[in-house]
Amino acid sequence: MTTSLWKRSALAIGGAALLLSATIGFSQAQTATPTPATAKQQHRAAVLDLAAAKLGVTSDQLTTALKDARKDLGARPGAAVLAKLARHELSVAATTLGIADVKTLRQELAGTTLTAVAGNHGVPAATVAAALKADVEARIQALLAAGTIKADRAAALKVKADAKVDALMTRQFKAARTAA
Repeated sequence: MTTSLWKRSALAIGGAALLLSATIGFSQAQTATPTPATAKQQHRAAVLDLAAAKLGVTSDQLTTALKDARKDLGARPGAAVLAKLARHELSVAATTLGIADVKTLRQELAGTTLTAVAGNHGVPAATVAAALKADVEARIQALLAAGTIKADRAAALKVKADAKVDALMTRQFKAARTAA
């Protein structure tokens, strides 16, 4: 009799274990895994909370202080360099398209793409892209020759720049602002 009781107990425990594992499996399958962006936001919030606690302020006070500091400092660091680079590349595009200046090119780009503007001027988009890529390549080579960057970094920058130029050619530029 003890054998049959033992078998029934083992069967009941096995069934309970199976039911428990299935329940856990289903609940984990239904739990949403955080996206990388969500995980990054959670990490940032945790860092802010910890820093605020160490400083003896609330995380809201720290966040406000950081926003105020950014506002006081002005634009992002490097934004001026990026703006200058963008102006230079638009200057290269304008020259390739036979447009007098960047301001005129910007007016033509309002609400359209660089590829469309090239088509309007009878210049193949590939020609404009090649001119932009050649200019960026020359800048990268100058940095390499000056010893500012290493060869592996130059190769990575070239690949990235080629992709950025391709994206620039099909980027929809904002429409010009109208005075109200």
